[in-house]
Amino acid sequence: MGRTPSEMEFHQVFERITDAYVALDCEWRYTFLNAKACEFFGRRAEELIGRHIWTEFPEGVDQPFQRAYEQAMAEQRMIQIEAFYPPYNRWFENRIYPSLNGLTIYFRDITERKQAEQMLQQQQRMLDQAQQVAHLGSWEWDIASNRVTWSTELYRIYGVTPEQYAATFEAYLALVHPLDRARVQQVIELAANNHQPFEFEECIVRTDGSERSLLSRGAVDVDETGRAVRMLGACQDITERKRTEQMAAGQHEILVGIAAHRPLAESLERIARLHEVLNPGALCSLLLLDDDGRHVLHGAAPSLPETYNQSIHGLEVGEACGSCGTAAWRGERVVVADIASHPYWENYKAPALAHGLRACWSTPVPGSHGQVLGTFAVYYREPREPRLEELQSIDRMLPITGIAIESARLVGRLRERNRFFEMSLEIFCILDPQSERIVQFNPALSHATGYSADELMSRNYREFLRPEVGSDSADPMLTLSGSGPQVHEFVNRCVYKDGSEHWLEWVSFAAPDGMLYAVARDITERRRAEAELAYASSHDAVTGLPHHLVIEQVLAAMLQDRAASVWVMIVGPDRFQVVNESVGHATGDDVLKRLASRLQAALGRQGQVARFAGDKFVVAIRGMSRQSVLELAERLRAAVAEPIEGDDYRLLLTASVGISHSPDHGDTPKSLLRSAEAAMTRAKRDGRDRVSEFSIEQMRALEERLVLGTHLRDAIRDNELELYYQPQHRAHDHALTGFEALLRWNSHELGLVSPGRFIPVAEALGLMPEIGEWVLDTACRQVRTWLDRGHRDFCVAVNVSAQQLLRPGLVDTVAAALQRQAVPPAMLDIEMTESSLMENVEWIRRTLTGLKALGTLLSLDDFGTGYSSLAYLKQFPIDKLKIDQSFVRGLPTDADDAAIAQAIITLGHQLHMTVAAEGVETQAQTDFLAEMGCDELQGNHLGPALPVREAEAFFSALPKARP
Repeated sequence: MGRTPSEMEFHQVFERITDAYVALDCEWRYTFLNAKACEFFGRRAEELIGRHIWTEFPEGVDQPFQRAYEQAMAEQRMIQIEAFYPPYNRWFENRIYPSLNGLTIYFRDITERKQAEQMLQQQQRMLDQAQQVAHLGSWEWDIASNRVTWSTELYRIYGVTPEQYAATFEAYLALVHPLDRARVQQVIELAANNHQPFEFEECIVRTDGSERSLLSRGAVDVDETGRAVRMLGACQDITERKRTEQMAAGQHEILVGIAAHRPLAESLERIARLHEVLNPGALCSLLLLDDDGRHVLHGAAPSLPETYNQSIHGLEVGEACGSCGTAAWRGERVVVADIASHPYWENYKAPALAHGLRACWSTPVPGSHGQVLGTFAVYYREPREPRLEELQSIDRMLPITGIAIESARLVGRLRERNRFFEMSLEIFCILDPQSERIVQFNPALSHATGYSADELMSRNYREFLRPEVGSDSADPMLTLSGSGPQVHEFVNRCVYKDGSEHWLEWVSFAAPDGMLYAVARDITERRRAEAELAYASSHDAVTGLPHHLVIEQVLAAMLQDRAASVWVMIVGPDRFQVVNESVGHATGDDVLKRLASRLQAALGRQGQVARFAGDKFVVAIRGMSRQSVLELAERLRAAVAEPIEGDDYRLLLTASVGISHSPDHGDTPKSLLRSAEAAMTRAKRDGRDRVSEFSIEQMRALEERLVLGTHLRDAIRDNELELYYQPQHRAHDHALTGFEALLRWNSHELGLVSPGRFIPVAEALGLMPEIGEWVLDTACRQVRTWLDRGHRDFCVAVNVSAQQLLRPGLVDTVAAALQRQAVPPAMLDIEMTESSLMENVEWIRRTLTGLKALGTLLSLDDFGTGYSSLAYLKQFPIDKLKIDQSFVRGLPTDADDAAIAQAIITLGHQLHMTVAAEGVETQAQTDFLAEMGCDELQGNHLGPALPVREAEAFFSALPKARP
């Protein structure tokens, strides 16, 4: 049947519709399909018109589309549905329009949109999972609307739900710990003002009262006008990391105390306090089992009332005997959430409740063999069950508690054992061959030798226990191998305090820990015939001269007669290390042997000569006049200066001679030797090849060095060191670029000590690596503090000594300090002096390359005052040259200083280095250096070195205007 014109026009309209379109009658038969629908079905319209939809497409029966069509017909309302159609493996959107005569259906392929939505959902799930794994939540703050949006993980971190949390900045601040709130607000407001990224640590308080530590980082978005409109950031839960670090540090301190044999009560109290710090609200109590294992004894409970501690001391353990008594009896943890109602506390709750204690969880402390040593109890002032992490925290404290208890018991047993051999007339000793110290001994050793217990413990036992000559088996310091004999018998000489020499016969046992356990008896009368061996063992093997211990004995004998002065000369060949380095140690030994012969010949019978230490010789003289001693010293110096010829070498040496005498420079061998050596050092410092007498000024300096050295060793431990910070500014606009950290010492005993006094002493004592590590860590910690307060675009310079540069591990030390304080490496400037680079050029170059690889800056301090070669200078990865203040002091009037300063600036820029000037004291110097092209300035004119609180003000200070 043909179509009417109106029908044809109607169908032509629907043919132009881009969506697929079909019409069904009320019997579910097709009455019309447009071309797009035919394209989807892959069928021609003539094949489907008049046919039943579910007969032609049976796979759609009882699927979402069929149910939607039937619902639309039944309810006579338009229905829209999106569903997946498996036969075509596609998603479709259907809009169904019902009428009494059938349905009109539009459908569209939405597969690509659905796949995109599923991908976004998958990515969101992955992001949520990643944040949950990393304990990292993200947030966004619309500043204008004060609307804060949190990720799912951030809600979990804060322990709130979207329904509980009012998403505003003020609501967020309310969750910050009160002690951190002002600081956090200040950091965020500062970031909003200066539009800089920020980072800080904060403590939050959850609704359940628990506290968490977070590391927060963020950035600021600004609009086209430069106004902050939005902040974005992330918060990472670092609570466990902080707890782990705090626990590790605390346990290390406790273990140090255990190793030092501190009282058990002190160690237990430290353990209890550490647990309480890590678990706020907890009241820790450590109880010990007595020897019969039937009663608990008070160990430590620093936060519990003393009357309560006394009330539970000595209570019997058993079933239902409180938390601790039951835990000790069962050997398992006992948790009582409510003391008032729990049956275990029926007979014990009165004193607990009277002191406000409402809950108690007790865990047995196991020993190394599984036995119960005591209990670790935690009380609370409110009824409560433990959280999993709280039980885990207790479990982490159990091993160190067991170590403390067992260590104390072991020490106690050792002390009891010691009583048995303290009364013996034979000598009992425990010797450590590694440290060359006597670890333990009975009173018989002191009685025999005349040395006090303190003297024996502090001295190297080789000073008075000397082996027989020519027999290794007679050496009490011999370390026996595990495969060799365990019991060793030997004889050695012992020099008693009065100078007399005795022979001791030993039987020793080499223990697996490397210690020698030995018993000795005096056999001096049997060995007097071996005096010649004693003489041989007291002389230097290279030169044949007596060694320094013998000369000390000689001096001691001379000093007994106070009627005549005793003179000591130290003769030190100049730059003797060059001989060893150039011709070898074997030739060096031959040279020393020849020098010894010359000195003996020049001295004649006027005194005693000995080898003092290394390449130095000591001469002891008694009863000569000052003029005669000076003439003798010149003869000795001249004897060294004569050419020295061997089989394959010819050398010209010079010597420096230092002189001291009694009683003005000391009345003991050690004091005279020390004074003479100081005088020799002075002679070398004054140009070498000369004679120098010890002076009153040197004596005072030496005494001061001894005093300073004694106190300086404890300066770090006693918190006497401090860093001052002197600002560094750009030369052209005086903007702050950073600070130099300068060491200060405020001694409790000596008051303020200038660096010029104590730094040389620290270097002489080898303390600079330890002090330098403290300075490095303190400076990095201060950088971290300033970063947390929002300060940016600065670096802190730290001075490194030659000892630190030459000591292995400096790169690792710097890397550890940067990582420990989370400081960007580019914010640390390592400064070193010009002369320190030349100590060991190849080693220093490798060390500086390692520091540069970390990302730190490297500066050369005091440039122009040392002796470095420019050929070496260009090999070092130096970032900055610092003109020494000696060249700045005369500017701008001194033409020579101006020329040197200009040369250094030009050289530095040619080597692509920043050039800074130190010691800028006037405006004229400031202007002159800026005009010369100097990059940075440092000095009191722009800002003195100040304590950290005062130095921080330089961040906010405006640059000084230039006239």
